Order: sequence, then structure tokens, then C-alpha cells
Amino acid sequence: MTWQPTRPASSWSQRLRAQLRTATPLAVWLLAVAALFFLGRALPPVHSIRAIVDARSGTVSPPVDGRLHTLLVNLHQDIEAGAVVARLDDRDVRLRLAQANFELERLRADMAREELDRQQDARDSVTEHVLESGAEQRRLASAVETFQLAALSTRTQLEEARVRLQGAAVEAERQRQLGVQGMVGQPEVVRLETERGALAKRVSELEHLLAEQRVRIDAAQQRLQDFAPGQPSSPAIDAALAPMRWRLKEQEAQLERITNDAQQLDLRAPIRGRIVTISCHPGEWAIAGTPLLTIVDPTPRRILAYVPESVRGTLRPEQNLRVHRQDSSQLGSVPILSISPSIVQLPERLWRDPQQEEWGYELVVAATGAEMPGERLLLAPSN
Repeated sequence: MTWQPTRPASSWSQRLRAQLRTATPLAVWLLAVAALFFLGRALPPVHSIRAIVDARSGTVSPPVDGRLHTLLVNLHQDIEAGAVVARLDDRDVRLRLAQANFELERLRADMAREELDRQQDARDSVTEHVLESGAEQRRLASAVETFQLAALSTRTQLEEARVRLQGAAVEAERQRQLGVQGMVGQPEVVRLETERGALAKRVSELEHLLAEQRVRIDAAQQRLQDFAPGQPSSPAIDAALAPMRWRLKEQEAQLERITNDAQQLDLRAPIRGRIVTISCHPGEWAIAGTPLLTIVDPTPRRILAYVPESVRGTLRPEQNLRVHRQDSSQLGSVPILSISPSIVQLPERLWRDPQQEEWGYELVVAATGAEMPGERLLLAPSN
């Protein structure tokens, strides 16, 4: 049996420390490689592209200021385009509408009364004109008859004078012959000649008078024939009612405007979609143009992504990109539809720092159909 000398315990500890010093760097390196491997699988790819799902959206805003009376939808409710989603308080509009209707009826009544008065005036004018025309016609006819009677009397006198003249002429001729025979004295012959001359003068005067009276009869008959009652100058009813008609049209336009305002109190959905925000509730005052609620179409339209200039050169239209959610779950591979020619501002939801604007080239990428509207995604080039 050979005796071996026993080594002191300190030599074993030194040997162990030396081995540890030799193995530690290798272990640390192996652990780092493993950590990087697992970290690389857990994190998005190095060249992940930030993106957001673009969907059609619309807002419902009141066209006029007013108090919200009724809200007919709830948050996350699906609605159809054109559906009434809210109503504003209509008390003021109803009051204005009642006042406008009352004013319109009053104007119509005033216009109807004025038109009746004008028509009565026109009828009175026609009656007065007919009476005046009849009186004038009768006066002209009476003048013709008067002149005819006067002419008839003159003609009677003329015929009587002619008969007397003819008798006087015969008697004068007989007395003249008797005077030649000496049977009648000269004074008697002179008397008969004088009487015949007077009768001849009377006949001449009556003939002239009859001629004048016939001229007067002709003139009176012409005036009677020329006389025509004609149409009376009726009052200009349309011209008199024109101002009232214009006021009536203005009131009707005012009533139409109020009716239109009443229709605008019913707020309707501009698109089909889902209610995602409600910013005003019944009883609150709504300001014209301020959104009351937001509607988003649940069907995604496209994906909008943004890349810096350093990545822009590695991408091209129709190139496929992998779509990942924030939890790294993959949704599929979709092509790039277009790339903006210049940089644009990123949506605020994609800013790393809410206070710092970011810019980049916009990629329009097709949607897979599994995205949610407004969802933030990560895109990466396909291998």
C-alpha cells in the first residue's frame, strides 16, 4: 500500500475558480445567443412598418344650434344610412311655424277681401258706365228727334207759304189783267204784288231754314251712329293686388324655410356603419357643425402604412407585405397598391411622441378583411 499525500483544500477551490473563469465567458455567450433568438421571435421584424386600417367614417352634426332632445342610438350600435339617429328640440321651430302659418292665413284673407272689394268697384264702374252711356245715347236720339220735328214744322210752313204764294201769284196776275181793262184800280194791283213778294221772301227763308235743319239732323244722326258705349275702364285689379301677392310669396318662402329647418331637426346617419363615439347627450346644447357622434363602416377599405426614405427604395407597387397585429399574430400577406410620390404627415395615432410630428411615404395596401377599422398594425416584407 502506497501512501499518497493529501492535497490541501485550498488547491481544490483554486482549481474550481480557474475552471469557472474559463467556462463563464462561453456560458455568457451562449445565454446571449439564446436570448437574442427568443427575443427575435417575440418582437416584430427589424423592418416592421407602422400602419393603420383605413375605413369609411362619417359624423352627424346639427345644421343649426339647438338642444338635443332625443338620442335614438347607442354606442357600438349598427345603423343603416339615412336612419334618424337624433332629434333636436323643436319647440322654437314649432312656434315660428305656427306664427308663419297664422301670418300666411291673414295675408290670404286680406288679399281675398281686397280682391272682392276691387271686383265690386269694377261692377259698380260698369253699371255707372252703362247708365251714363244709355243717358248719352238717349240724349243724342232726342236731339235727332227734336231736329226732325223742327224740320217737319218748317217744311209744313214752307208748303203752306208756297201754296199761298201760288194763290197770290194767280190773283195778282188776274188783278193785273183787270187793271189793264180798267176794271180794278192800281192800288189793289200794287197790294197784291207786295203780298206776293212777301210770300216769295217767306218761302225763300223757309227753304234756307229747312236746309239748315236737315244739316243739323244729318249731324245729329251721325253723332248717334258714331256713339258706342265701349268697354268701361275697369280698375286695374291685378296691379292693385300685386304688392299683396308679393308679400304672400315672401311669407310662403318664409314658411318653406321654417319647414326646412324643422326637417333638419331630424339628424340622419350619412353612411351605414357602427356608432363608435357619442359626444352629446339629450338635454345638452348642440352647436351647429359640431359632431354629435361618429359612425365607422365596419368593413375595412384598405391599410395605410408609412415608411421613411431609407425604406422607400426597397418597396415597389404590387410587392406583398405580411400583416401583423400588435401582438405579432399574422393576418396574411397583401400587395402594395400604391406609394405616394412625396412624404406626407403620419396620422397622430402613429406618432411615437404625441408632441412630435412624423412624416413619411404613404403606402396604400389592400386589406385582408380580418382587420378592425382604425386598428394599428405592423407590416413587413414577405420572405
